[in-house]
Amino acid sequence: MVIYPEIRVTPDLPTIIFRQARDKVDLEVELPRILQAQGWGCGTYFHVQFVNHEKTELLASALYVVTKESESLHTSDNQYQPVTKTVINREAKLVGNWWPELFDGLSYLEGQDVKVVAAGEPSENVKPTVVWNPGRKKHQVKLNDKVIYESSDKEEAMKVASGQN
Repeated sequence: MVIYPEIRVTPDLPTIIFRQARDKVDLEVELPRILQAQGWGCGTYFHVQFVNHEKTELLASALYVVTKESESLHTSDNQYQPVTKTVINREAKLVGNWWPELFDGLSYLEGQDVKVVAAGEPSENVKPTVVWNPGRKKHQVKLNDKVIYESSDKEEAMKVASGQN
């Protein structure tokens, strides 16, 4: 049984919601059909989500972007009734990974004690790194992608990163 997707268009990102499992839908067939019907232009980001039949549980989710929009003229070969029409084709590509697969790589952590660190709170395993910033022409000491110190002298930045200064 084919269940047609629900399309929610919001100001930020449109969402295509399928009420089936991900393995039961052929996205290579469905996405071009939906893109043609919606008319989304090149560079439009949209979500593709799979929910259960009752719409109570999210099964999978991913972010896509329209990467190509081409326009061509199609002319019929009938010499008695020539018809010319414009055909627009759109292509979409997956941006990132599907949501359930994001955490499949962490299966090696099963059975181990994992410490959860709150956002903004430094972890014991995270050490400051020294990075050269060519725009500012300075060495930056970063901790969790946050600049904590800047210096034009690399050795001084290395001392700060190691905790000597």
